[in-house]
Amino acid sequence: MEILTREVALAYREKARALPYNGAQDIGQRRALRLELQARCGGTELEAVNILNGNNIDDYCTKHLARARAEGAAVAQGAARRQKARRGRREWY
Repeated sequence: MEILTREVALAYREKARALPYNGAQDIGQRRALRLELQARCGGTELEAVNILNGNNIDDYCTKHLARARAEGAAVAQGAARRQKARRGRREWY
């Protein structure tokens, strides 16, 4: 899954603007765009709809970046713990 960046969000916003006006309803091509954005970046339905409508884009990008950093830190911390545990083990042959 890709991290939601401002460039990705604005690209989807422009794609949504290019669609014929339907009152911002989540139907047809607009729904397909929303599902594509959700699959690509892993956001919720509400986030994707708001991005397509141009609302709260910066907030969602910040949220996704913070989540990615937290997951990266957790992975790094877990690897350090495993490495430390391996160093403490003594293997007897």
